[in-house]
Amino acid sequence: MMMRPATAVVLGLLVLCPVLANAQPAIIPRMAQAPQDPNRTYEVLRNYLSDSPRSSFKLVSTDPSTRTIVAKRSGIDTQTWNELAYCKVGPEHLLDTLQDNAVTVTVKVEPSPKRASFISVSADFEATYALGSSETTTQCISNGIVENDLLKIVGGNSSGT
Repeated sequence: MMMRPATAVVLGLLVLCPVLANAQPAIIPRMAQAPQDPNRTYEVLRNYLSDSPRSSFKLVSTDPSTRTIVAKRSGIDTQTWNELAYCKVGPEHLLDTLQDNAVTVTVKVEPSPKRASFISVSADFEATYALGSSETTTQCISNGIVENDLLKIVGGNSSGT
């Protein structure tokens, strides 16, 4: 019995669609406009992220010429981690426990009309789960809390994602 080409295409789509539907981007930037000029907004965010006891982040890099900041936070307790990110693991890892985690934020500040700032914040979440000697590292999806908290610090009015 030979399959018609149209039937083969439909069957192929039925197999492929669930795979594509599950493929979500792990990093979704959040954006907002702040009332301060870009240099002031950049300084406020840089100062906050460089104050580890206050922000829990450590600066990785700053570039005043492009007003870009990269900061990292790691060793987040399990309850907080579960509030901040969703980590999809396969059924073979359901008994695994969270061993290590980190979130790296990238903040970009650009000029906006009327001496305001346009801010873009991205958070890259990664977790390591383990059971015995077996470890699995996975990319996680942000729940938007980290990004929105950083935008609020500078009075950002959300313009959507």
